[in-house]
Parts: sequence; C-alpha cells; structure tokens
Amino acid sequence: MLELFNAEVTLERFPGKGGWTYAPVGQLPFKVKTHFGNLKVCGRLDEVELAEAHLMPMGQGRRFLPVNAELRKKLGKQAGDVVHLRLFAVEEPEELAVSMADFVECLAEVPKALAAFQRLAVEEQQAWLAWVTQAELEDQKVARIEQAIAQLSGEVLTFTPPPVGPGVR
Repeated sequence: MLELFNAEVTLERFPGKGGWTYAPVGQLPFKVKTHFGNLKVCGRLDEVELAEAHLMPMGQGRRFLPVNAELRKKLGKQAGDVVHLRLFAVEEPEELAVSMADFVECLAEVPKALAAFQRLAVEEQQAWLAWVTQAELEDQKVARIEQAIAQLSGEVLTFTPPPVGPGVR
C-alpha cells in the first residue's frame, strides 16, 4: 500500500455551529482524480486504527480527514490537540475524466455558449474538451469549464489550446 501521510498534526474545526473537526493533511504526493475528490484510506490516528476512512478535498489540492465525535472520544482529543496521523491509500485513485456529454451538459446551462460550441468543427470541439481534461486537479477542470463557457458565450469561435506539458498548468 502507498503511504500517503505520516506526521503530527493539530486537530482543527471548521467555524460555525455543527462545524466538523478534522485532521489537515495538506497536498498529497500525487494528484487525486476521483469523483468529488474523495480518496479511501486506512491507517492510524494516534493508537486508534482507521480500517477505512475518506480523505476529503479542502480546495487548492489540500485534503483533510474528518474526525467524528466517536473517534474524538476514543482518542480523548478535540480541536487544538496534537495527534499522530499515518495514512495509506486503500486503492489506486481513478482518473477523473470529463466526457463530451458532461461538457455539453455544462455548456447547455448557457444556451449562447452551447450554440457557439455546436457551430464548431468536431476537431475544435475536441480541442476544447482536451484542454478541460488536461487539468490535473478537479477545481482546475471546473475553472476551465467556466472559462470555456465564458469564451464561447462571447462568440469566440476558434480556440488554440495552451501548451500542455510538464510544469505547464
């Protein structure tokens, strides 16, 4: 199994009534491309075994492990306390693909963008989709879809995808 995380962390709590307590994990050594950004993990939180848990996205590539009341009680810890967290990936993350149907469904929310997209040659449509799917993080894909909608609704009918390669985002 791939070790994802092994460090001391301070438990934190999202602000507001009913805010979750969580262990921040930060960015992982690889890109998580699963639907909704969740990743199944196992490991230990101090001396408590985690048979199966989920790392959840926080935005900007960061992840967190929710620590529910039952787990906090077993640990005898709360927000502000330090714990040792060791996590392993349960399964290899799947790549998050955006299909043409998904992309068209997003475009359909702005009829002007959809109409402009449908007037494009098939190769140009595929270039738009390739540009969206080449983003490494889910939030980047969403941002690219939003940018595509904005450009297409402004009647930009030709598209030259930006260069894609190592180090290019």
